[in-house]
Amino acid sequence: MIALIRASEYREQTWNNGGGLTREIAAAFSGEATPRALWRLSLASIDRDGPFSEFRGYDRTIVAIDGAVELDVEGQRVQLERAEPYDFPGEAQVTCRVTAGPARDLNALTLRDGYAHDVEIVTSVQRFVLDEDEIVFVYVIDGTATALGASCDAGDTLRLQVDDTVEVRVAGIAAVVRITPL
Repeated sequence: MIALIRASEYREQTWNNGGGLTREIAAAFSGEATPRALWRLSLASIDRDGPFSEFRGYDRTIVAIDGAVELDVEGQRVQLERAEPYDFPGEAQVTCRVTAGPARDLNALTLRDGYAHDVEIVTSVQRFVLDEDEIVFVYVIDGTATALGASCDAGDTLRLQVDDTVEVRVAGIAAVVRITPL
């Protein structure tokens, strides 16, 4: 399966703590009466300083897209560098300071006891060997990306789910997010 998800299709919603907006690119939810996210990929806008939402039991990765943000993660200062993934546990107390904003960042989130994720920055051609139950997203930060005959531009995302080797060609910068059930 391959699907192109255009930026205009991302679903806008408020952060869990009400402090900002995120645009959900894709997500999967449990079938419980009160569904919870199993995994989610989103694009957040950070317009002002403040706390991040807590996601107890989840693993998170953030990738700065534009603007400049400094995090305080459990008392440790972290300067987010553009297109460099930063991993942290969802239950960590995180506050941010916008140092050259507004800023946008890509966020990957997986329920720790059911899924794992990995975020890799690609700037040329990269081959990935995928399992049949693995889902891969290619979010284009700058330029274009092509995989399995489909291509997309900056701000758009390709969703890939195949049991095969996939070659991702990037003319610019893309974040490749792999989500795997445990």
